[in-house]
Amino acid sequence: MAKKTKSGGKSPLVEGKATEVKNKKKTSPFEFIQQVRNEAAKVTWTTRNETIVSTIMVLIMVAIMALFFFLVDQGLRFAVCNILPIECVSP
Repeated sequence: MAKKTKSGGKSPLVEGKATEVKNKKKTSPFEFIQQVRNEAAKVTWTTRNETIVSTIMVLIMVAIMALFFFLVDQGLRFAVCNILPIECVSP
């Protein structure tokens, strides 16, 4: 947890784990591109097999949830049509 302390008559400082960036210098476009390439090299991409398995799992879960909501909807429709004194129109 960050603690607030006063230092001399200055505004309160926040002490914590974050480090303050001092003397920000501008990077050239060439340096920026090098930094982007270095960061992109650290990225771990999923394999084709992992992507296919994940996609199939998502499609299965979507089908299960669609079936669940359909059944809940039909159950509520049945309950409302039989409990309330109204005439329900069949689809």
